[in-house]
Amino acid sequence: MEIFFDDSNAPIFLNFSSQKDVKRAGSLLVSLRNDALFPKGSIKDKNSVISFVDRRVALEIAENAKERWKRREISNFEYLMILNTLAGRSYNDLTQYPIFPWVLADYASENLDFNKSSTFRDLSKPVGALDEKRFKDFEDRYLNFCDPDIPSFYYGSHYSSMGIVLHYLLRLEPFTTLHRSLQGGKFDHADRLFQSIDSAYRNSLSNSSDVKELIPEFFYMPEFLENSNSYHLGIKQDGEPLGDVALPPWAKGSPEEFIHINREALESEYVSSNLHHWIDLIFGYKQRGQPAVEAANIFYYVTYEGAVDLENMDDMIQKYAIEDQIANFGQTPIQIFRVKHPRRGPPIPIAHPLYFAPQSITLTSSVSSTISHMSAVLFIGLLDNTIILMNEGLILSVKLWLTTRTQLGGNFTFSGPQENFFGVGSDVISPRKIGTFLAENVKFGRQLLATMQINSDKYLILCGNWENSFQIISLSDGRIVQSIRQHKDVVGCVAVSSDGNVVATGSYDTTVMIWHAFRGRPSEKKMRTANFEISENDHIIMERPVHILCGHDDIITCLFVSTELDIVVSGSKDGTCIFHTLREGRYVRSIRHPSGFGLSKLVATRHGRVVLYSEIDLSLHMHSINGKHIASATSIGRLNCMELSCCGEFMACAGEHGQIVLRSMHSLDIVWKYPGAGKGITSLAMTREECFIAGTKDGSLLVFSVETALIRRGSMPQTSVKPSGAG
Repeated sequence: MEIFFDDSNAPIFLNFSSQKDVKRAGSLLVSLRNDALFPKGSIKDKNSVISFVDRRVALEIAENAKERWKRREISNFEYLMILNTLAGRSYNDLTQYPIFPWVLADYASENLDFNKSSTFRDLSKPVGALDEKRFKDFEDRYLNFCDPDIPSFYYGSHYSSMGIVLHYLLRLEPFTTLHRSLQGGKFDHADRLFQSIDSAYRNSLSNSSDVKELIPEFFYMPEFLENSNSYHLGIKQDGEPLGDVALPPWAKGSPEEFIHINREALESEYVSSNLHHWIDLIFGYKQRGQPAVEAANIFYYVTYEGAVDLENMDDMIQKYAIEDQIANFGQTPIQIFRVKHPRRGPPIPIAHPLYFAPQSITLTSSVSSTISHMSAVLFIGLLDNTIILMNEGLILSVKLWLTTRTQLGGNFTFSGPQENFFGVGSDVISPRKIGTFLAENVKFGRQLLATMQINSDKYLILCGNWENSFQIISLSDGRIVQSIRQHKDVVGCVAVSSDGNVVATGSYDTTVMIWHAFRGRPSEKKMRTANFEISENDHIIMERPVHILCGHDDIITCLFVSTELDIVVSGSKDGTCIFHTLREGRYVRSIRHPSGFGLSKLVATRHGRVVLYSEIDLSLHMHSINGKHIASATSIGRLNCMELSCCGEFMACAGEHGQIVLRSMHSLDIVWKYPGAGKGITSLAMTREECFIAGTKDGSLLVFSVETALIRRGSMPQTSVKPSGAG
């Protein structure tokens, strides 16, 4: 049984002696948790009730995920992770580790062309059937095999086993220690270790005992390809010591580039159009029975679930022998689908214009943000279908964000004849001044504000107050509903986690404080706020910080917090960026600006990329969450704003020069430049629909959205661009 948490807590993995015990324990745990959260007589919130995922529930979840994948609401990677989890694969179990496919077949070219099918592996065949000459040997064995107790099989080895996982991950702990333990306390011979991507793929095509697939790390973790701990892995037969994994020429010697291109390949149109074949083999109807025979997808019988009834086996010696064989030689995943898996739906360029056609986005409208003109828009926040604005002079307003979907009052699938529409609508809250005073030494800007949502209630957090507090403002009426004073100097920046559960504040006192949002029983909270009865005791944020993080020598200027990554990143005027864990508040590492200049802004993605900006030398520096420098660039003029797209693949920068510059979060290369309206841009937001909303010095709101006609004329350039090319 595996227990998953909705924050950064790692899953708990428990092993029981029987199926009966695990079902009883799981059902009891779920029942106790739901009863504690929703006592008898209380209204149950569907989203908060948990269930024990047995086979029936797993199939329902799989069907739902399949439909979302078909509609392109989730990526290929996300879908495969869901299927792996539902099929019993876990990072906590080396004998049943998640399985991913080899997707590329070309590991020798300088550049890859995703428009050529020969670039890709044939996903309709198991690895053992990819090479015709070797497959003939497997087929002969299958046809001529004769044993009264053992059914015929094509492949004696498996595509996923503990040995395969440790083979790939031997350069990373704890897998290094586990690998050595498996090999009797020492590394295997250097020539048998994982030394090259190309040789690993060629070996899986030619070696009669190697039909291995990949693991998820090949699509997100460059660190496993480097011998960063300088292990002595031995000397190869050619006299060369074994160190880092040798990469294909198209990776240009960079593990990050290899992972990026491999992930691009996984999400490419070829793989999207053919992945259902591979799913049929690994998780679907071609896993067993006659379809498996016809697909040449038959493995040794004990690798299949239910092939041996271990619980009722009396011969303990035979039982232990079979258990040992199952643990070490591979297990076929639980079969999820019994019928043919459908193909993925066609791409929807208009839903992801930044990826498919960034040039299709243009300036489509300009409106005044407030009644009084010439008041700079210093903050733009987005919550659901509302735009939260703060103008110079602490003028707050909330407006509607209008889209084709909200106009039609339902889902718009981008397939109809209508032209797409995006724009700023009427006021939800008319412009009003917030009744507070900022400290004299504070420069009012984006870093002082953040939005958060608790259940259906929306709030704005405002820092920079003269009395060293930060305030929570209700966005239903603009009132200050909570004021928190714990820092010993002015609170200079704030960040909220993407799930809205955690708030981080940075102060001139050089500390960072971590706060938890108060989430009472949803039903109670809703009843009170519906009647506008928020009392002083109804805290939006807990009054005491969970952690006080130290380490900086000067004022904190920028922050990022993520429950997903269990990380707090803080930038300071002292030129350092410090990483702490969110859950424990433990120091992890520091990154310093190359020239020691103070940091002005930072952005970070859920994929673990951090970009730092210093307005002193206008430099941008990208690092991995593990501290490795990836790229640097110089901004075009002084930046007032840096914002990420929802997908995390792009960063939009804007400032006094009046244009929006779109950069790749892989390389910091410029993807596109959007000219403004000749006005300095003071604030920026990117919507879910990949539109830009820019606030200007004179109080205007500029909307940059997709021109439907342009995207229809375009030819989806990303599919023809070499993936190793810039931007």
